[in-house]
Amino acid sequence: MIQNMLIGQMLDQIQQVRSSVIELKSGQVFSGKVLKLFPDNMATVQLGGLTVTARLETPLELGQRTWLQVQPGGQPVTLKVINQPGQPNVAADPGLEGLARGLGASVNEENMKLLKTLVDQNVPLKADSLRAFQQVMSEAGNNQETLDAALLAFKKGLPVTKETVLSLRAFVANTSIGSSLTGLADSLEQAVQQPQSLLSPSLKQAVEQALPALRSTRAVLEQTAEILAGNRGEAADTDEHTAWQSTRPQTDASAAKTIVMELFDRLGLRHERELASSQLAMPSASINTENESQQAVSQNVKAALLHLLQHEDAQLLPQGVREQVQLAIHQLTGQQLMTANAPDSAFVQVALQLPMPGNPDGENALIQVESRRKRNGELDPDNCRLFFYLSMQNMGETMLDVSVVNRILSVHLYNDGEQIPEMVSALRGPLEARLAEQGYRLSSIRVSPIPDEGVASTASSEPTASQGKSKPFATPPSSLANYKGVDFRI
Repeated sequence: MIQNMLIGQMLDQIQQVRSSVIELKSGQVFSGKVLKLFPDNMATVQLGGLTVTARLETPLELGQRTWLQVQPGGQPVTLKVINQPGQPNVAADPGLEGLARGLGASVNEENMKLLKTLVDQNVPLKADSLRAFQQVMSEAGNNQETLDAALLAFKKGLPVTKETVLSLRAFVANTSIGSSLTGLADSLEQAVQQPQSLLSPSLKQAVEQALPALRSTRAVLEQTAEILAGNRGEAADTDEHTAWQSTRPQTDASAAKTIVMELFDRLGLRHERELASSQLAMPSASINTENESQQAVSQNVKAALLHLLQHEDAQLLPQGVREQVQLAIHQLTGQQLMTANAPDSAFVQVALQLPMPGNPDGENALIQVESRRKRNGELDPDNCRLFFYLSMQNMGETMLDVSVVNRILSVHLYNDGEQIPEMVSALRGPLEARLAEQGYRLSSIRVSPIPDEGVASTASSEPTASQGKSKPFATPPSSLANYKGVDFRI
């Protein structure tokens, strides 16, 4: 459930940011209806929820409905009528099948679902973009998870390729990185220690290099979970009410920052950037490539796994082990992609995965961050939003949404527990005191049940029968400065 909420919320947030100013982009396709006709092929056209006055490349009749595509250029907006194949003066039928035929796509169930989603999500249907989605669906798997990841890639401005989509899909799946690395280390050890091992000596060396990186990173993962918990996992051994009322020592912010940055380094989330910087900073003739590579591999999980997978004898590894290595690389790359933003972007949106305190082998804590950049390029902690997706041992699935405006916080907690409102009421006093110590003020805190899972689906903008009367999942802008809870605290 949390995974579906995550990707639905991320797509919605990206859309909200980009739609703050209504803009028609070249290539977007709308089911349009002609409302008024004017000379020189000008017309007032209804495009979904928009009404625009535009120039039509092909004349239409009053009241006619068909598919219209936005053309490049300024004002007035120019709309191209999507025509029936081989009939340049005949508008395509207004249904999805008419759109498919007009775009030269095959009429089948997969293409109909894909086209509906792309139109609903305002994806420009240029020939190259449509082919990119079709190709990645055939290569990475024709399922909802692949489609959601492809949409996420497109809306973040990333290339819609197999590797990008597989990486984002691995991120959204929210598989515990601790469990993945532990399982991979066990598999690699078994592959090396088998008496009849077919691994070449150089491949065995690559495996041994990967194992220290995996083991050391696993230790940092456990340490990260402990520091983020503010203690040594004591919250997991207490009941909910006691944990909410407890006055555990506050986690030192600098210690948390230090351990999280070390974790990112060990995972290799800055590997490519640092490698590129080192190569630019030093003449190629003076770089000891072999020594640098060995050092990177010994400390950096992603580098070690890439080195292993690209080894000339990698095919000697059992297929299951190779798949585990590739999945771990996709998980790490997905995290990198979810923290990527254009350097000149004024508004930053990132998503992070961190180990859950008290349960580093369980689901990750998923954290979304939204903030405008300050003049120095840093994020603005006084005006921002954080959204936490947590699957906690005592409280169960929980979502925490906090908005910060001029250091004033509004908190919205989503949880289905019946006793949660009472606990939150008891928490308010200590929370206000902790926030005041940090220079923040609490404006409001409220509790709601977790929204129904069906509303998070991005496959269709219309409710389905299975969704019933599920309420919309609309949350205010938010961020988090300090939170004391059962299993997790920042």
